[in-house]
Amino acid sequence: MNAIRNIGAFLSSGAGLLRFIPEPKNRLGRGFLNTMRSLGGLGSSTITLDIDPQYRELIETQIKVQQQMQNVTMESNLEKTRHESKMAALRNLRAA
Repeated sequence: MNAIRNIGAFLSSGAGLLRFIPEPKNRLGRGFLNTMRSLGGLGSSTITLDIDPQYRELIETQIKVQQQMQNVTMESNLEKTRHESKMAALRNLRAA
């Protein structure tokens, strides 16, 4: 029992425990990450590659539609959460 208390005291004191940033076990994703960084970033909304203007317009339209879909999904999730929280309150009143 004393051993458990000693371990608990040691852990709560923070002595001997160092913080470190975990590193991935493999480096497979680094090539992709470096490639995306060289192209101008992961979250870039502008198209920097030399693309035929006809296709560039289609890609920009697709990006706009995807952004609209994300907005609709977010609003839907917010409304669903509001509804579920109101229903939970009603269920609690019925159960009481």
